[in-house]
Amino acid sequence: MERKYKINAAQYEIINMLSCINNEKDVKDLKDVIVQFLNSRLQNEIDKLWDNGTLNDDIVNGWKDEHMRTSYN
Repeated sequence: MERKYKINAAQYEIINMLSCINNEKDVKDLKDVIVQFLNSRLQNEIDKLWDNGTLNDDIVNGWKDEHMRTSYN
């Protein structure tokens, strides 16, 4: 089964910008920028959860004692 994907305008713009990346240092630098961008978005979402009470110190501290491993027995 062949999958066909459509590229949206934003993806097209990014592909065009990537055409000027010619070396590994630029790739690393771009990856660093993308990680910073995604980290900022994630932090904003965590802040929203904290502000609306979905997430708090008790919940985070409770994670220390959770064992979330998959049982294979």
